[in-house]
Amino acid sequence: MDGEVTMKEPDATTIVGEREGRGRGMPQVIIATFLELMRTRNPNSITFRDIAAAAGISHMAPYRHFRSKQELLNRIGDIGFGMLAQALEDAAAQHVRAPRRQILAACACYYRFAVDNPSYAQVMFGTDRELWDKAAPPPALERTRAILQRIIHNCRLSGDLPGGLDEKEVLGLLWAHVHGFTLLAANRVLTEREIGAPEAFLEKGVQVILAGLDVASQK
Repeated sequence: MDGEVTMKEPDATTIVGEREGRGRGMPQVIIATFLELMRTRNPNSITFRDIAAAAGISHMAPYRHFRSKQELLNRIGDIGFGMLAQALEDAAAQHVRAPRRQILAACACYYRFAVDNPSYAQVMFGTDRELWDKAAPPPALERTRAILQRIIHNCRLSGDLPGGLDEKEVLGLLWAHVHGFTLLAANRVLTEREIGAPEAFLEKGVQVILAGLDVASQK
């Protein structure tokens, strides 16, 4: 499937077993444990003491690696965007000679990432943390944006997108569609009973947007 993401959220038990006692691995233990707890709990209610108890480590250990919970969330968000950026690169690489297909693959990849990594996605795109509001966005977020912009740019250069379009506007339209659909599907507001296969429905929407851009450019 185009843009399929194979990266999954780490299992806390596995990481603790492999890393226990290694100081350089403790941040990964803390992160994996927090992500694991998020599967059944609201992230706002999870404390450093909860993480320490679940990971079987000292209750002070999280504070030695993260000055605050916000710092932990920012780090998780940066890791998540790094994973998404790599997945987008891999998806685009499957269609080097078909730039328009790269757009479809990237959109499907974005959706699949959120489905396969719900805890990461919740931290990355949640409204209860400062990641989007920081003066200097995390490098991985900028890398994600740059990859998406490059895909749009290459598609325009190839002639698969009209030359007169603002590339940032095109990216905004597509990103808003894909992200909005992803949130609706994740919250089961839209279900397969209503729309059929999610990836196929998503692609139809992207195709409609691209077709509309073609028509708009001719006016």
